[in-house]
Amino acid sequence: MSSGSVSKKSDDGMSTIEAKEQSSKASAGAGVNLNLGAAVSGLFSSKSKKETDADRGSLEQYEQQAKVAGAGAGSLNANAAASAEQKAREMRQAIKDGKS
Repeated sequence: MSSGSVSKKSDDGMSTIEAKEQSSKASAGAGVNLNLGAAVSGLFSSKSKKETDADRGSLEQYEQQAKVAGAGAGSLNANAAASAEQKAREMRQAIKDGKS
């Protein structure tokens, strides 16, 4: 952003020149990074067994096993930056006219 102004006045043979200048600027930035990772592995097994007795009775046996392993990791990174600058300049000059 910048602005400027100039004015001229005349009183009793005097002229005044004024100049003003002003500028400013700003900037900002930010970032976020998220990383996730996971792994799962498993092993499943089962056994069944059926037996029949002489009197025609039956017996069933089941055996089941499961093994699961997992691992996970994550990371989060964030950063931010900002800057600002402002400048101002002012000048005033008085000039006497040569007329009397």
